Amino acid sequence: FQATRTHCIQTLTWACGYPIAATKFYVSESESQCASWLHHLFPDDISHLRPDYLAYDRACFLLRHLVTQNQNSPWVRDVRLIVDAWHYIGHRVSDILCRSRCNPAPTDGSQPDLIISEEIDGQQVTRRAFNTEAAEQLNSWLDGYKGTLNRMMDYNFDFVLYCILF
Repeated sequence: FQATRTHCIQTLTWACGYPIAATKFYVSESESQCASWLHHLFPDDISHLRPDYLAYDRACFLLRHLVTQNQNSPWVRDVRLIVDAWHYIGHRVSDILCRSRCNPAPTDGSQPDLIISEEIDGQQVTRRAFNTEAAEQLNSWLDGYKGTLNRMMDYNFDFVLYCILF
């Protein structure tokens, strides 16, 4: 094993940017792998600790996967999967599921926790209530260590990655 043989490092981050967890995906970043990792992090016996919102660049695909596995899953029922704002721009306008269930800033009032409405200079303005890009910003920061991490053996890679993150 060398880090160059991993497809990606998947991170889960609080909206403030503090990392919760990280794992390695070796071949691809598939929806089934993401779902499995989330189930591992937040098993059903501690489902009350799951986040209310989860921003992920492919949230609409993950939601489709979860629904096809079990439409009554607590992940489908209790967690709002949203596409982070930067990736949402590139998602198809014709994708009804993505536009209705995974919008990071819906203006229809369906998710009032996601947007803040305020008056600035006499005009009503809405903005996102929290940073959906926190994980992307962490990943960008981790890219600075890529050259060093790519040359490490598995156990050194894990140790250094967790020292950097936590």
